Amino acid sequence: MKNKQVALIAIFLSFVLVSCTGQETKQTIKGSAVSGVYVEYLFCDYGPDMSDESFNGLLKDWNKLLDDLGPNSVPRSVGLVPRIETDLYDRLWVLVWPSKEASIIGWQEWVDGPAADWTEKTSSIISCGASTNGQVENYGFDVSFLRAPNVIDEEPGGVVGFNFCRYTEDFKEEQLVSSSQGYNQWLDAASAATDRESYWYSIHVPDFETPIPGSTAGAYDYAFHHVWDSEETRVAGVALFASTAPAASEPQADCNPEMALYDSMIFRMNDM
Repeated sequence: MKNKQVALIAIFLSFVLVSCTGQETKQTIKGSAVSGVYVEYLFCDYGPDMSDESFNGLLKDWNKLLDDLGPNSVPRSVGLVPRIETDLYDRLWVLVWPSKEASIIGWQEWVDGPAADWTEKTSSIISCGASTNGQVENYGFDVSFLRAPNVIDEEPGGVVGFNFCRYTEDFKEEQLVSSSQGYNQWLDAASAATDRESYWYSIHVPDFETPIPGSTAGAYDYAFHHVWDSEETRVAGVALFASTAPAASEPQADCNPEMALYDSMIFRMNDM
């Protein structure tokens, strides 16, 4: 169990902001990324006919429609349910695209095709802001992976967390990249103690002006996005962080102290 806990490191807020070298680089997030995607978060509200049965049927129909549309359809999607209720939405519907250009093409085909009929058919179950035009309550991010995400998303889903951060006079993009390198070394050492990885992260840079009206996150420059494969993994990581993480000795970003947590569910998982 001890080795498993070591391998399940899921570092909390402070460690991801530590600069292990204290040296500035001229690196950028995109330039340092091993890969990247474009991700859209749709705000969705439940209708009077929402139930597990009706929603599962809706997902089956949605995937069939996308398969019929062809290769320009969104390849991956997940759902996020907030741990703390918000007036902004009941659920987030997340679309993962290879690029922003792919998103524009895919949305146009959706709007020109089944969008209107789909919205009429499903609005009593769930209503998402981007159902018809891809613009309203649809927030896009340029997502960079500063460490290869070796974890494969599996059913039934896991736990997702966000820290919303602003740069400061002493902590800029270069320092974020530098601190992530030390973070990656710790994660690499931890994963060597187990036969699989149970955590990954990415950097989300908003493709819109923050703050989102009504959001408690406020204005931010980036979101530090965490993914655990289970609540057990997350809890073990938080406990391990509290007992072993080094104290921050370098300048840090200005981040919300509380991580926003969501339970995740896989909606669609095709190759990109």
